[in-house]
Amino acid sequence: MFFLTRERQEVFDAAHTYPFEEEIDSEFEEHLYLHLAQYIDVLPQKFQLGIIERTLFRNDTLMDEFEEWCNVTIEQFTTKGNAIYEKREAIVTRFNPSAQTVFSQSFHDGKIIHAKQQGDTFTLLLDMSGGFTVESIVQLVFHDVQTEGKLEGNYVYDELIEIAEGFVLRVLSSFGSPYREWTIFFKEVKASCLYRPAVYIEPGEVATWGEYVSALNPEDKYYIVKDMRFVEVDLASLSQTENGISAGGISLGDHFEEARERIYCATYEDPYAHFSEPIPTDELSFAMFDIDPTIRVRAFNTIFALGEDVAYIVNAALRKANVNEEEDMYFGILASHFDQLGCLEDDVKHKWLSE
Repeated sequence: MFFLTRERQEVFDAAHTYPFEEEIDSEFEEHLYLHLAQYIDVLPQKFQLGIIERTLFRNDTLMDEFEEWCNVTIEQFTTKGNAIYEKREAIVTRFNPSAQTVFSQSFHDGKIIHAKQQGDTFTLLLDMSGGFTVESIVQLVFHDVQTEGKLEGNYVYDELIEIAEGFVLRVLSSFGSPYREWTIFFKEVKASCLYRPAVYIEPGEVATWGEYVSALNPEDKYYIVKDMRFVEVDLASLSQTENGISAGGISLGDHFEEARERIYCATYEDPYAHFSEPIPTDELSFAMFDIDPTIRVRAFNTIFALGEDVAYIVNAALRKANVNEEEDMYFGILASHFDQLGCLEDDVKHKWLSE
């Protein structure tokens, strides 16, 4: 039924072990043999002996064959993986609206916090802080389910298919090889998610719990995760005493660093939005050289957005900037961009692009 299996994923991982474009010294060779030994059972037999006897990387003919096998394996798996993803995108359009958004992204590298079935309902809670989504916590609730296998560690890859009775999801999870296979048959899935407050991204600028709470958006709603549930907390109930930090009587930890890890919000806040705040045109010439790196980034973002309209400012700044200064890397990028726009004056082009 599924292309995605534990064995196929391990074959793909084994193929990625090949040291493409890398020099193999004795230390690296030892590492490769140890790594390949983990996949010995899924490799073609003609390579197994070379790995066991540690002769694979000294036999040019066998090495060429192994490289070819790796290339073909990676290409075939990648092609099939792309097809699986496209099919997944089409199927999720028939999901509950709450689930469509989260399933349109990848759960890869999400940490499995809880996975529990109660009756014909299965709840899966994922910590996506190490993943590739703006959501930090995702809760999936599957209805009318049957399950096979076990989930543990991190959510690695999945494959979704549609059947007459509903849908089937195959998930590979792991703490590292070997993988676990888990399959769930379901008729409906609903999703809920939480985000990190924008202030969470730059804790170095916030030294105390009081400063952190003050920086939170009072217009948003805030939650902690307790017993697989999202529990709303009132900002007014957040308190710190000599016994620790709590929210409405629920302990969040002994220290600021612990407590901030427990707090989530309902609305996504782009923590880097301030970098896109435009600088007034008449201030750009000075902002590009400001000692505050945030102002400099805002200035360059403004210039890229305005394009040809600020070419005169760009030419003047490039005449002033030192081409040999490492911190002026942005000016080099700026020169290349405005040269492509045909806006660089001859002396500026000679200074920045002559070599």
